[in-house]
Amino acid sequence: MQYIGIDPGTKGALCLLDLSVSTPLFISLDPKGHPAQAIFLLLQTQMKEGPILAAIEDVHSLPGMSAKSNFTFGGMLWRIRTILDCLDLRYELVQPKVWQKTVGAPTRKFLGNEMDLKVAVANMAEGFYPEAQLHGPLGGLLDGRSDALMIAHYLKLKHGGL
Repeated sequence: MQYIGIDPGTKGALCLLDLSVSTPLFISLDPKGHPAQAIFLLLQTQMKEGPILAAIEDVHSLPGMSAKSNFTFGGMLWRIRTILDCLDLRYELVQPKVWQKTVGAPTRKFLGNEMDLKVAVANMAEGFYPEAQLHGPLGGLLDGRSDALMIAHYLKLKHGGL
């Protein structure tokens, strides 16, 4: 079984968690990198390898986001959904609190702020998948990767993957 976790933010990522391979694969969703074609080709290829389940983080615009940010974010979300629909891949929308609770992430209320939650999720992801490349060359977290990986892990837990 293969699981796709998608953090659709402007600096988000897609993660392919294939249970037959030890290293998760990532695609950055930076719109400057034109990820739609890479996503389509990856999924088209992986469909030949076996069943795929996908989950997209169900997020929405937030107060204080600029119109440009909202537009870019919404555009990426709809591109991803269109690709999945065109390939006839089953996917679900999952709210952050749902996947975070399922994988055992601490709550923001307990931690105090968003950055602490990102670090906690990254630490959890590294514990489950030590081969995952979640850090850049200077050691900083690569945006979206830990969340995308843990969304894929959420699917694995939800659907009984070993």
